[in-house]
Amino acid sequence: MPTKHKHYELYLCEKPSQGRDIAKALGIRQFKSGYFQDNKHIVTWCIGHLLEMIPPDGYDSRYKRWDLTDLPIIPAKWQLKAKKSTQKQLSVIKKLLAQSKRVVIATDADREGETIAREVLEHFNYQGSIARLWLSALDNISIQRALKNIRKSEETIALYYSGLARGRADWLIGMNLSRAFTLLANDRQVRSVGRVQTPTLALIVKRDQQIQSFKAESYYEVMAYFQYYTEQNEQHKAQLLNTQWQFPGNNSTDKQHKHCFDKHVAQQLINRCLQQQGSVRQASTQRKKQAAPLLYNLSALQQEASHRWGYGAQEVLNIAQALYETHKLTTYPRTDSEYLPLSQFNDVSRIFQALCQTDPGICQLLTQARQQQRSRVWNDKKISAHHAIIPTQTSSASVFKQLKPKELNIYDLIRRRYIAQFFADYEYDQSIIIIAIKQDQFKASGRIPRVQGWKQVIYTPSAANSKNKTRTTGKAKEQELPALTEAEQLLCTQLEMQHKHTKPPSYFTEGTLIKAMETIGSQVTDKVMKKILRATAGLGTQATRANIIETLLQRHFIKKDNKHIKATPLGFELCKMLPETIKDPLLTAQWEQQLDDIAQHRGQDIDGFLQQQISLLKVIIRQLKETDYQPQKTRQKSTFKVGDTCPECGHALEFRQAVRGSKIGQRYIGCSAFPQCRFYSW
Repeated sequence: MPTKHKHYELYLCEKPSQGRDIAKALGIRQFKSGYFQDNKHIVTWCIGHLLEMIPPDGYDSRYKRWDLTDLPIIPAKWQLKAKKSTQKQLSVIKKLLAQSKRVVIATDADREGETIAREVLEHFNYQGSIARLWLSALDNISIQRALKNIRKSEETIALYYSGLARGRADWLIGMNLSRAFTLLANDRQVRSVGRVQTPTLALIVKRDQQIQSFKAESYYEVMAYFQYYTEQNEQHKAQLLNTQWQFPGNNSTDKQHKHCFDKHVAQQLINRCLQQQGSVRQASTQRKKQAAPLLYNLSALQQEASHRWGYGAQEVLNIAQALYETHKLTTYPRTDSEYLPLSQFNDVSRIFQALCQTDPGICQLLTQARQQQRSRVWNDKKISAHHAIIPTQTSSASVFKQLKPKELNIYDLIRRRYIAQFFADYEYDQSIIIIAIKQDQFKASGRIPRVQGWKQVIYTPSAANSKNKTRTTGKAKEQELPALTEAEQLLCTQLEMQHKHTKPPSYFTEGTLIKAMETIGSQVTDKVMKKILRATAGLGTQATRANIIETLLQRHFIKKDNKHIKATPLGFELCKMLPETIKDPLLTAQWEQQLDDIAQHRGQDIDGFLQQQISLLKVIIRQLKETDYQPQKTRQKSTFKVGDTCPECGHALEFRQAVRGSKIGQRYIGCSAFPQCRFYSW
């Protein structure tokens, strides 16, 4: 251990790999058990959270027995305890703090990272000065830049208060309501309830119910073909223009007015328009431009990877974390920003050089980029704690060659989205022709690419999979339209009725679920809630959404069916039991917004936030006690037999015996993979 003199500057990191990178940047080579040291600096690390909130029986031993009369359990003074698995490293940090005049927090630059470090400092009542190393990437250049711009403690301490509020709120809701609804269910299944996981489950259950209750309806579209002439080899050649009937209500958002549901109406249209002259009402072509898409934040990256390859949200986060932490090829991944600060523009040439040295195969593309072009992503007003995910200035062909296929896919998405910012807009000609036969109108549209621009950098799966195919997405085909003039007369030579059916909403994938969680605030229609919620309000955060989905999977409330996410019978049952207030996504989004307000100094404080949770908790528990609440059961007499396949995990079913609850001693059908799978049926 260092000497007793308090002259060391201690860098407190989040994990050992981070500690090694920072020690290397500081030029420290001397390694001891649990830390690096030279004559001025110490670099040590946590291993994630070294402390954890104590369970209810840590406050009072009577809480070991679950009893509804004890609820709600609300600690008078919150307490943390050391995790058994990391006690050794915690002891190392305690001794190092005693020798340090200043601590530089060097954990991940987010709410959780701030909490991991400061809860340790508070646990040991550290009285020295505190500063903050704010890292956007772990390559040496980024670390050196951050070391020259160490922040004051006051600039980031609000993130810690936000983290405390989040942890305590999760404890209050999770510990109390999980106990309450497990006791009320009165069987051997633990009903886990969470502040964010439960409304997320409710989103999935609601979507599944919409699909299950959906009844397809027939509707009819009419395609009309108008004859026009082109000149070839001094001869007029007849051509057909494909158009679609514009049902009078097809611009409505109301399904009942969007489609023609009456076959006779469609047939009457055909009868009155066949072999009739139509007059061109509109024939226009506009040159349109489309700017390169914004850079990736974590949610957008997860959605893209889910759409392209079916990658899971947690899987994408793990890959992005490895690209940032292990390979040093990309910046901090848990960001909610899609923009860059203006100061980053000075790094463009060095990043391009690193990209080319890392992968010579992309050099030809880079030579076509216009490095001086400043796209809309450079915007200081759009930056909060972090900027978008981009490539770093690390150049390593050997690291690139070692990337696993999935890592390469994610890295390629990130670098191409960055490179696209230096290419011209995509330009295309959008043509529209509208032909009228009296009151009936028919429309044709066409899109012709003129300038590929950034699209030569970012390729889309749809483009790759539908090469040389014509788009037919339920509308008139995209086609190169003829040069017609307004008032020109064309003969309608053919009409074709197409019988179609309305479609149910799609099951969630991990990507679309992440999107729904992220954008819940923008889906608000209630006027009062719309005033309260910002459009950016969502369920969870960039850093936690993948973990929420994983938790629901592990607790068997949801399951994966290929790429689809579906609720299990246990998930449906839990949602039926719970009051609307605790599974309302908008209420939880409002809480997440308040946590963000704490972190951003927007007038919200930790005590006020927690008091809201406590007040709601007391109301729910009181109602459960006063109404002698009995949960609705979704399972009826078992239709399963011993030896059948478990519908949740695929293992064999077997006889089991209840060991607690009102049915103690009775036999039931249960999964042989218990306790990993908790499926049962009486």
